[in-house]
Amino acid sequence: MEILQESELARYLFNRYSLKPKNWNFIISLSQVHDSFFDAIISNPDEIWQLKIDSIYKPNPIIMGAKVDNDLSRVEKRFNTTTSFGYRNLETNKIMNFLKNLSMEQNSNSIKESEVNTQLNSLLSSIEPVKPIAGKDYIYGPFLFTEKRLPNFDKTNQKVSEQISSKMKEKLRMRYSSYG
Repeated sequence: MEILQESELARYLFNRYSLKPKNWNFIISLSQVHDSFFDAIISNPDEIWQLKIDSIYKPNPIIMGAKVDNDLSRVEKRFNTTTSFGYRNLETNKIMNFLKNLSMEQNSNSIKESEVNTQLNSLLSSIEPVKPIAGKDYIYGPFLFTEKRLPNFDKTNQKVSEQISSKMKEKLRMRYSSYG
């Protein structure tokens, strides 16, 4: 099993995304092995990657991951993501109309949080994911954050998680001498 790190992992996943930008999912969860890292699954119709993220609270987290052999249909059924992950063209008129309507509805106290989520999901679903081109503006996401266990997290995934976690800890010790 090959574990890719940071820029190498990002480059690989970006290149794969650029070839087929539709039907990607990005799910982040609390750790399944109690190592203080976040677990994540990035999937597309052809492959699934299991990741570890040192923090979701800093701009440049350390991320490592490995390709895993799992049943993609179980990922989709477990979380029922209706809007796929990806880059979407920033369509200013759609965004401005959404924000304007949201502002008016909030001022009149006539909108509930669940309605905002539904409207935002509808807006994102109406804009197809695309391969980004330098110099243009994009919306990036959505990420699904959950406290649920990641799908298909079995003994094999636990072993992969522990191996990635071990490499992550090693990297953090090299970067920060006082780390564990």
